[in-house]
Amino acid sequence: MSEKYKWMTEQEFMKEIDDLDNLLHDFCKGSELYPYETVKINLKALRDIIVRVHKRKHYFKVFHDGMITSEYKETALYCYWILKLRPLWIDPDLEGSERINEKFALHLYISLLKQYNKDFSEKDGINKLHIKELLYSFRFRDITKESMILMLEPYYYEYLKRNDTLF
Repeated sequence: MSEKYKWMTEQEFMKEIDDLDNLLHDFCKGSELYPYETVKINLKALRDIIVRVHKRKHYFKVFHDGMITSEYKETALYCYWILKLRPLWIDPDLEGSERINEKFALHLYISLLKQYNKDFSEKDGINKLHIKELLYSFRFRDITKESMILMLEPYYYEYLKRNDTLF
């Protein structure tokens, strides 16, 4: 018998909002294409994304023998849902405005890699051609939740290998 899903608390929800907002600040500052003040957020879509990721984490726990969702899986899920529900938009007259969701998802993806893989850098771990391919794929290809997770998992296993002698 499975455990019933428990809705996230308002504090958990607000923490997710704060974390995503901080990442959006970093993204806008780093990209120099999108001033933070000009980025609009569809709050209904953002709430939907947060709840969907939370439910999927519960799904892994219940239907996969107590599996804990790594930050890699969680980031992959956020990337997937941001690409699917497109919660960000900006003035359409600005350059690159139609790709803001794809670029933000890529920012989440690379930020995670930099955070947990200390030797990771764009030139060593992911080259410009790969970044262009990811952006193209995020925009025009069908990427499932599972494939997004699989794209990040090799980096997770590398992280585990370096930090867990029993791995």
